[in-house]
Amino acid sequence: MESRKVVKSVLYILWIISVLSACAPLSPTPVLLSQETVQWVAPTIPTTTILTAVVGVTCADIDAGWGRDWPAVLETLEQLLAANQSCGPEPLTSKLYAAYFNYATDLEQAQQLELATAQYQAAFQLDPQRQEAFNALLRLGALPDPTPVTCTSSLRASPDPAPVTTPDITQFVTLEGDQLWWHEQPFEVKGVNYYPRQTPWRRFLEEFDVEQVTIELDLIQQAGFNTLRIFLWYEPLFTCEPETAIPQEAVFAKLDTLFRLAQERDLKLIVTLNDLPDLVFRPLYTDWARYDTQTVYIVRRYRNTPAILAWDLRNEGDLDYGAQGGDTARFTQAEVLAWLEHVSGLVKANDSYHLITAGWWGDPTVTGSSVDFLSFHHWYDAQQLATRIADYRGKVTLPLLLEEVGYHSWATAPTGARDEALHKRLC
Repeated sequence: MESRKVVKSVLYILWIISVLSACAPLSPTPVLLSQETVQWVAPTIPTTTILTAVVGVTCADIDAGWGRDWPAVLETLEQLLAANQSCGPEPLTSKLYAAYFNYATDLEQAQQLELATAQYQAAFQLDPQRQEAFNALLRLGALPDPTPVTCTSSLRASPDPAPVTTPDITQFVTLEGDQLWWHEQPFEVKGVNYYPRQTPWRRFLEEFDVEQVTIELDLIQQAGFNTLRIFLWYEPLFTCEPETAIPQEAVFAKLDTLFRLAQERDLKLIVTLNDLPDLVFRPLYTDWARYDTQTVYIVRRYRNTPAILAWDLRNEGDLDYGAQGGDTARFTQAEVLAWLEHVSGLVKANDSYHLITAGWWGDPTVTGSSVDFLSFHHWYDAQQLATRIADYRGKVTLPLLLEEVGYHSWATAPTGARDEALHKRLC
């Protein structure tokens, strides 16, 4: 051990595909969303498609009616989506959400509350993760009932997916003191938060193309990266009630393929669990038993997989207790951290081979009792980053992983958010 070179305990991972920050929370007076300020998913190749006369509408019709004729905008967006078209880098579903919400605010201000509620509900059902429609419906006492889960009677819970063999533990990344090790060498994380370029976020697991993913992983490896962070949304992975953990084998097969492709390229994976959870009807943080079975299934299925560096228990769970400030908290810090402690124990009980972390937006030191190393995200300037690192090092001795870092890459982002000097200092 003495011959091993000591390296610094701050382990950097860069996010080369930047995302936009969340929209500001609603005040009691509804606030309109513009097309330019709507949060959207990881960017795709910017394209603008002009439709044929068969469809009868074009992308320009969205701009023509925006803020003037919401029903016409909604109809245009529905036709574009039905024709599988695109209008630039922002997904049409994001524009549709904003159109529903903005139409609802106009109707609410006109005291047409029944019609406004219907539009807020349409926005919420399109994307329950967004705060704006949720807050409006909460304010109006009009949150819809959850859609009952449909389940085919022939489906049954699967047997234990855990491999029966014992893995070669020398192939796993381990933690000794404040240093990660792999193959008897210090392992410094250099990686990207990853979705396939053409099928990000919710489309990732169900639609990704193996050939395209293979090309992208080759590019990532050739660029000198050694780690990918991916996000698992449980809804497409399972069917029926969450408590039964009945897998969608066709979807899991895609995940199996991704793990195999990473393994073949010596790329390690930080696998983020509990992405895009239900925080409204049966909330993740207060209804543990509903989701535990699915988490256990995933962890046991892949516990022998050496390509996995760590399980990331939750992406930016601190935002759910208001880490960004303002009126953004849905839960208390105590509720979130109690859940984190619980799910950490659950994962450790079912997989003793992989490390555990939790990617926090703000101060990660509060997660220390539940993780093997701390992970935090930084979307500010380089000087603040140095200050944060010094602060966290002064509080705990666990290694630090900078899990997300960057600045806005959207073409219409404010000039200050795209400052090239800032980019150089951060990277």
